[in-house]
Amino acid sequence: MPVTWPDISLQQFVDPNSYLGATVLAMAMLLCAWIASALLTRIIRRSSWVMGRLGHQVDETMLRQVMRLKGVLVYFCALVVYASLVPGLRALMGTLMASAGILALVVGISARSTLANLVSGVALAIYRPFRIGDRVQLDNEYGTVEDITLRHTIVRTWEHKRLVIPNEKIDNMTIVNYSIVDPRMLCRVELGVSYDTDLDLARRLILEEAQRCPYRLASADPPWVRVAEFKDSAVGLRLGLWTRDQDEAWQARFWMLEQVKKRFDREGVEIPFPYRTLVYKKDLPPAREEGQAGPPGPKPPTETSA
Repeated sequence: MPVTWPDISLQQFVDPNSYLGATVLAMAMLLCAWIASALLTRIIRRSSWVMGRLGHQVDETMLRQVMRLKGVLVYFCALVVYASLVPGLRALMGTLMASAGILALVVGISARSTLANLVSGVALAIYRPFRIGDRVQLDNEYGTVEDITLRHTIVRTWEHKRLVIPNEKIDNMTIVNYSIVDPRMLCRVELGVSYDTDLDLARRLILEEAQRCPYRLASADPPWVRVAEFKDSAVGLRLGLWTRDQDEAWQARFWMLEQVKKRFDREGVEIPFPYRTLVYKKDLPPAREEGQAGPPGPKPPTETSA
């Protein structure tokens, strides 16, 4: 039995009214959108490279957000053009536009969280309270911002954990940014010496070790030591030391605590610790009997006759 092939003409390939023409047009629009997105990616990257070569600072956060928005806008425009060329979809688009208010309400209710994260992501890219690479503290976690997407932000902690936080939540948080404007950080080290210690000697020893600290920022103000408070068993001293950033401030604190302890031991400076006296219940004196004014005293001597 001979095989019969369907009668397909060239007009059906280019006619958007036919199923075959609509499919070919969809593939062509998808290919055009992919090419346009790739070209825009190369143009944006080349422009950022040129700006960097000219000495202008390129914000990595804004660059990544522009790249993501670029892809969304290109494919959305391709979808709109495709819908306008296909008659069936054109009528559907007209119906959707007529009921745009109801559609927006339904979509807003069903995708409230997603839309809130999207709007917050755009706001983070515009106002930039932090950027990719900034060192921040949020939710009592210290880390480095790795990426800011349209939905969430990724923060790498100092333990190399990744915090994936929705942008809507970040928009309502108080964030400590250690890198914005000026990354320099004042390292504060709390120390204590006994009340018998010569404070001038202790200050001199601490400052000598601070001058040797490899994490000290030499171009900043010199280190300083102040009497901070009088504790129960020690005189509290506070060391201020400028460092390059927050990471080096932590390193400087660890280094100073170890070196000051070793130096105090060599120079005979006492680092006190609180003393505590423990009294066990079995060592307490016996309870007094009722009506007894105090503990029984010694008996008076008695006279004896020879």
